[in-house]
Amino acid sequence: MLLAASTASVRVSLAAPSPVPEATPEPSLTVSILSEACAGEDARGGDSAAYAAEMLRWEAGLVSRTSQSGRMTKNQLIESTFEAASRLMKTSLRPDWPAMQVALKAFEPGVYDSYAQNVPAFSALADALNTSVQLSSAACVRSISRDCRDAKIALSAEGQPHTLLTWRECAALYYIYGENMTDAIAASLSVERAGNAYTGITLHWPSPSFEELAGQDTHDQLVEGILALTYFNTVYQDDGSMAPIEVYPFPQAYLSTIIHPVKGGLIKNGWYDPRSRRTRLHMGTDIKRPAKTPILSVTDGVVQYIGYLPIPGYYVIIEDPYGFVYHYYHLFEMTTFVEEGDKVRQGQQIGLVGSTGNSAAYHLHLGLVTPEGKYVNAYDLFVQAGIGPILPD
Repeated sequence: MLLAASTASVRVSLAAPSPVPEATPEPSLTVSILSEACAGEDARGGDSAAYAAEMLRWEAGLVSRTSQSGRMTKNQLIESTFEAASRLMKTSLRPDWPAMQVALKAFEPGVYDSYAQNVPAFSALADALNTSVQLSSAACVRSISRDCRDAKIALSAEGQPHTLLTWRECAALYYIYGENMTDAIAASLSVERAGNAYTGITLHWPSPSFEELAGQDTHDQLVEGILALTYFNTVYQDDGSMAPIEVYPFPQAYLSTIIHPVKGGLIKNGWYDPRSRRTRLHMGTDIKRPAKTPILSVTDGVVQYIGYLPIPGYYVIIEDPYGFVYHYYHLFEMTTFVEEGDKVRQGQQIGLVGSTGNSAAYHLHLGLVTPEGKYVNAYDLFVQAGIGPILPD
């Protein structure tokens, strides 16, 4: 297959000679991919040879134009063309991971603070990926356009994706995926289409949210990615320095919509307290109550996520109608009171007080995230609302 594709590439170049001598071209990405595959250094589980073959076919103008293409219907040809374009997108997103690893200083992948210490490296990665997304999406459109033109299929296209990853988003994706983050990005950016071979095809690129980028694998990874990004947004400024403590001014109208989540529990201010050997900061307020005390929803809302992770233990995460998101941690067990997607009412029981995860005593950790995607101190919420009992700060 590779030899056939290489020969085809040569034939194309000879069939259309240029009257002006051309400079020797730079080695293509295909050469790099082939070199890795032949040297047995491929980290993609042996897929690079297939990717290289696809790139050779694309460079030769032969994407999806296999020996069987003459037997395909137009719709089958479209399907083959889009599959090839998706592989091309995945192939093109290939950062220099060895250089990235060298750039990381004092890096511990499971520790939030390590990511803030490496802002320059993640900023450079964000710039490289943003550029790669634009270039690879353009390559996909050229590939599809050529095949559709050859098959006399009408084609129109919307604009390219405007994905602009920040260092925080790159850091959060790296936190959950490692070097496989580029596969997740490529999967999220696969070109989509409407129409068919007879009415014409319209191309469009989805604009994935961070949740879609982080949700390409498991439920737990998705939640871990959301927690990591929210932490980075809250604690670190653009240059990686620590953000100052600020008191969030809740609207008075909003304060009238909340209640105490565990009746009689003493609300303590633990905001920004060091945790996990001073490698992260506490993002919430703790309310001590005996085991199996009912936990009530602070507001009306919709259950977003339920599960278990090493730090929060068993958790329930609920978004209210105003866009605030409440995190209930260290539950006694996986809740049976609500399910993901359920609508809940203020005061409805959603779980039981426990001490699971990173916890040394029975209590509820209540986290609160603003519509802007930053943690704010839930202790301040109850103080401003006049809800207690409150342990003086």
